[in-house]
Amino acid sequence: MIEERKDIIPADSHNHSTQSPDGKNTLREMAERACELGIEHYTITDHLEINKFYDPEFLYEEPVKQSSLLLPSLIEEYKGRLDIHYGVELGQPVHDYALTQRMLDSYDYEFIIGSCHMVKGWDDFYFLDYKKVDPHYVLNLYFEELLEMAEWGKFDVLGHLTYPLRYIAGDFGIKIDMSRYEAIIEKIFKTLIQKGMGIEINTSGLRQKIGVTLPDEHYISLYKKLGGEILTIGSDAHCTADLGKGIAEGISLAKKCGFDKIYYYDHRKPTPIKI
Repeated sequence: MIEERKDIIPADSHNHSTQSPDGKNTLREMAERACELGIEHYTITDHLEINKFYDPEFLYEEPVKQSSLLLPSLIEEYKGRLDIHYGVELGQPVHDYALTQRMLDSYDYEFIIGSCHMVKGWDDFYFLDYKKVDPHYVLNLYFEELLEMAEWGKFDVLGHLTYPLRYIAGDFGIKIDMSRYEAIIEKIFKTLIQKGMGIEINTSGLRQKIGVTLPDEHYISLYKKLGGEILTIGSDAHCTADLGKGIAEGISLAKKCGFDKIYYYDHRKPTPIKI
């Protein structure tokens, strides 16, 4: 049964707290803001970057463990006011399959976003100087890794498909002919669809220089054309000020591309919301 809602913010399925290295507000502060905004289904997806897991700068073991201890009581406390779900943004899962599997076996995530913030052997796309490196070379590596992730398939939704463009096109103003990647993106989408997985509309780009969702209308429409159904929407907020931002625009985009529902995840099960 599809749940019908008229809320402007029926769900925000991608955001971060201080349990992420770059988060600015605590889990409780984020939950309180979600209540104020009237977000009904709120999923916290703090970072778990597999290739940075043991780096002294990050040391993910402890914050990941802390989240698993803090969230159940927070979920219970907010029942009736806010429907909180325990998710994770799993970065670079194919960089260390054994470690990734250990982390997935150790925690009862309700929702797993599969993301790639950096390709093997490179820094995060955020740190690259695209005046010195060939963006097309990096994008080739990126989409090849996304395809490897999709074929591995142990997550629910692919995060921010066009993430590198946030910096290449947004910050550096470099125009990219994305048609050269259409074939591999179609293959990624077909693989996700075949495995019952989805994609997200990440609205963070709307408040950044790039000025569009990640991915944008073209790829949301392509996903729909290929038979894609599972679509989540997330603000990718790292602070209370950004929580819920762009969700209304993301819903309008989903409708424009032919979707009549979005999803949130409840214990790894995609749950539809009519839009």
